[in-house]
Amino acid sequence: MEYEIIDRVLVLKGNFEALSTGVDGGRRAARNILNIQVPHNFSHDDPKSYVEAIAASLKLDGGCIALLTAVQMKDVQLLSDACVTVFVTAGFTNPSSFGTINIIVISSATLSEGAIAGTIITATEAKARALFDEGLHFTGTTTDAMVVAYENSGEGAPILYSGPATPFGRRVTKLVRSGVKDALKAHYGSDDVDKWLL
Repeated sequence: MEYEIIDRVLVLKGNFEALSTGVDGGRRAARNILNIQVPHNFSHDDPKSYVEAIAASLKLDGGCIALLTAVQMKDVQLLSDACVTVFVTAGFTNPSSFGTINIIVISSATLSEGAIAGTIITATEAKARALFDEGLHFTGTTTDAMVVAYENSGEGAPILYSGPATPFGRRVTKLVRSGVKDALKAHYGSDDVDKWLL
């Protein structure tokens, strides 16, 4: 996997098998995973065509999976442990702005169909735990989205289970929990939770 930030877009390149809850989400192969910063007042009747236009402007080869957020990509958090890499951007929806917690989990090991789906549950639980750790009494925003993917090398037996009690799930839990807290602090420039909710 390779990754870079190009203008307002985090671009991950690889040979991915992925499950996404983002724009035109679902289960499929993709060569690119994008986290795209959009304006605070973003409104688009066809988000899929918007993503396609962004991908075309970046001259990306192969299919794309995309998430949208108002959070700047300079605030993205990257955490890794063994076979797991996590990217997180985080902000809160409130009356004056648009916020989303976007999480991308990449495994360098093959995941079974059950494990790729189960990782969404494990990562979502970790996100909620991170918010509770910070004294917040909600589990996310109304626009949160996630991608779980593995690089399709065709080598090695797949990881079968990804619950929080498994070695893989423990890594996901640790990284997402830390990543959400770090992403919020990066976005708001403060450890003061009260300021995050203004």
